[in-house]
Amino acid sequence: MKNQINITASGIIVFRNKNNHPELLGLIALPKYRKRSKGIYDVPKGRIDEGETPYQSAFRECLEESGLNPKLIIKEPIVNGPLALWVGYVDPEDEVVLEANPYSGEYEHEGYKWLTIKEMKSNCLNYLRPIINKAEKEILDYFKIWSD
Repeated sequence: MKNQINITASGIIVFRNKNNHPELLGLIALPKYRKRSKGIYDVPKGRIDEGETPYQSAFRECLEESGLNPKLIIKEPIVNGPLALWVGYVDPEDEVVLEANPYSGEYEHEGYKWLTIKEMKSNCLNYLRPIINKAEKEILDYFKIWSD
């Protein structure tokens, strides 16, 4: 992975197939993050632990924050500053499970919603938008859907 030395957080943009259209998992951010980042929805992600690669961290964070274990559709992450996000697919039947952080015992999100790409781009935490924009092409290519 390029520029790995600058990456301090990683995660996965999770999507599923809903009637042959992609839906992205939007985790409802806590109020302090919604206010700070002028948005509502986050993706499963977090800080990389010592001794962990960004790739390992992305899967650990996704499992901890959503209970999901997606299949990646891209080999290299989309990087924006210190954040690296992969794009991964889950089956429509896979259930999201929000649990308290295993270390802090606190919930990191207030809930979740499956969103269209347009809804996610309009309502995600602002620093995620450049990555969501880049991920959109990968997701649409995966579905062989062409945007207007």
